Amino acid sequence: MKKGKYTKGNIISHKEIVDNNIQSDHLSQPLNEDSFIKKHWSIFATIIITIFVYSFNFGNQPTNWDDDKYIDANPLLKDFSIETFKKMFLSKDNGERYFMGNYHPLTMLTLNIDYHYSEIGSNGKALPERFIAVNILLHLLSVIFIYLICNQLFKKRLYSIIIPILFAIHTLHVESVTWISERKDVLYTMFYFASLYMYILYKKRTKVLLYITSILLFILSCFSKGQAVSLTISIILIDYFLTEDYLKLKTHINKIPFIIISLIFGLISIEAQKVSTALSEVDQYQFYQRIAFGSYGFVQYVLRLILPLKLSCLYPYPDIINRTVPTLYWLAVPLFIGSILLSVFTYKKHKTLTFGILFFVSNIALLLQFIPVGSAMFADRYSYIPSFGISVLLSLLVDYLLNIKNISKNILISAFSLYILLLCVLTIDRIGVWRNSRTLWTDCVSKYPEAVIGWNNLGSNVNMLADSLYKKTNPQKYVEEKKYAIECFTNGIKYKPDYVHCFYNRGLANKDLFDITSDTTYEKLSLDDYTKAIKFDLNFSNAFQNRAIIYDSYGERWLGVNQDSANYYFNLAITDFNRALDLKPDFWEVYINRGASYGKSGRLEQSLEDLNVYLEHDSSNASAYSNRGLALSIVGDYEKSLKDFERAIQLDSTMEGAYYNQALTYRSMGNYPKAIESLTHLLKINPSNGQAYYYRGVYKYLINQKTEACDDFYTALNNKYMQAEEQIKKFCNQ
Repeated sequence: MKKGKYTKGNIISHKEIVDNNIQSDHLSQPLNEDSFIKKHWSIFATIIITIFVYSFNFGNQPTNWDDDKYIDANPLLKDFSIETFKKMFLSKDNGERYFMGNYHPLTMLTLNIDYHYSEIGSNGKALPERFIAVNILLHLLSVIFIYLICNQLFKKRLYSIIIPILFAIHTLHVESVTWISERKDVLYTMFYFASLYMYILYKKRTKVLLYITSILLFILSCFSKGQAVSLTISIILIDYFLTEDYLKLKTHINKIPFIIISLIFGLISIEAQKVSTALSEVDQYQFYQRIAFGSYGFVQYVLRLILPLKLSCLYPYPDIINRTVPTLYWLAVPLFIGSILLSVFTYKKHKTLTFGILFFVSNIALLLQFIPVGSAMFADRYSYIPSFGISVLLSLLVDYLLNIKNISKNILISAFSLYILLLCVLTIDRIGVWRNSRTLWTDCVSKYPEAVIGWNNLGSNVNMLADSLYKKTNPQKYVEEKKYAIECFTNGIKYKPDYVHCFYNRGLANKDLFDITSDTTYEKLSLDDYTKAIKFDLNFSNAFQNRAIIYDSYGERWLGVNQDSANYYFNLAITDFNRALDLKPDFWEVYINRGASYGKSGRLEQSLEDLNVYLEHDSSNASAYSNRGLALSIVGDYEKSLKDFERAIQLDSTMEGAYYNQALTYRSMGNYPKAIESLTHLLKINPSNGQAYYYRGVYKYLINQKTEACDDFYTALNNKYMQAEEQIKKFCNQ
């Protein structure tokens, strides 16, 4: 393979800079044979600054934006073995091979290694420090390769100073480096620039080994993230920049392996996207509207790469309800087209200008949402590699200004230094936004209230923390946080009235409030939310399961009062449980709950069958033993029933349901003191359980403890269990 005659590409104006006649200061001097430290001081300074800036990452926590899926719930990370590594590349299970809608086995391999060499926290989860450190290391390696590329592409030291430092500390790159789930971004980028560097060396030295190394690094990049396929266009641009005969076909024969690799991994990426469950808000936009979105995104990337303000982890579409496009977006179309035309008009005389424009455009083009993927109109991480092109243009501008006689070079250098300082400050501040899920999503919705995923994820995080931090230690704070979570989900629904996940998650929060307050208003709201979630997604198995649980509790309240009403709700519950299992046959939790409903409705054989099926699957589940104990109690096998309750309590001593069912069994046996004892244990776990106070009051009344019974009825009423009001009127006001 022969290379074309190459020329350096730092062309500003056809005569002034091409001929290199103007060399106004050290920055504009060509690279020379200075001492190693003097020659490469800028990259050492850049590395030190970058390490300082990104050291603020340590102390950040994983977020609930995919980090939980990539790290905590990723089955491919739990086992450190050759068999697992094979699955990453060749698994027949699409969920494993195309994890999270991506084919990135090399990324999964690095995460697996990090996971098994990370310390484990008190919560049983891997601590994030190692993941963060590796991300920063990969980012630094990309910075070094960019520096080496600049030394090969440009005659002037200026470019090797400006481009690496801009890439290293730019605020728009925080998302790629700080976000653990974006390991794929920093990994594929490192291989991408390494491959590009080897290709440039090959063009200059014509050594086949360099060419082969470039191809191998390209393959590794593609194994890290499918987006790497844009490298093929970048090496064509390298030929344009370095050679005079770039228009001749023979110059591009060596691109054939790169093209083939790009096609293969491009097709794999398309197949992987079919597995993705990412929420898409743009499926109903017309193609002509997407032109406006893509053009607007293009302009926003350029503006944010110049001055990174109002950044967010999610940039929502402007009107996902009515699908309209603001006029401002259409004004971006001529700017996008104009940038393409500019590169066409300047490709002969201004190679650096054309190279910078086309590098940015070619690497950002597939990410401009002309073909929509996901719910974001653009994303900071998409600018990671394309930003190299904008940095080339900014370096070109500085180079040009340095060669204007009436502009003070010291002022220009000072201004650029202040710009770098500003980026460092903004980057450190942005890293702080990624401190945890709450800071991340609070920042998002404060800037873009229409970001419905932001509201959903913020609410989910608040919900989760309320359960883990306050449920058992601070009931008042628990209720406050649950109400804030509901507010977040409500805001999400406000901007997207058919947002299934917000309805479902709000239903969970309302049910939690009912469980701790016994206020049936929350239970009714929860039922309504699950029903709306099902209305907008008839395949939502979890919504069917949770709605069935509420129907089951309704039926339970009618037991002993009106059996027809009880059976009506039990049948509704069983119907929903059946639907959940039809949608998801391995939804094992459903067997526990359906078994309970079968038992309460008198279908004891089916109840025991469900519960035994589950216990064969998992013999360590306290709920399964509790429910089977209740079923055995109903058929009168009290001895086995009580053994199941004891086993349930051994497995989970805080399980309210086991104590409640145990109390029901003792009641059926006529042993009211033991039933009272069981409910007393329950109330030590949850002092706000109005239903437990109510039934303890009933059992106390039956053994003539009328004063104590009325005390319990009043307490039940104070905890919003309204059925106690009737007992108070009947027995306590005499």
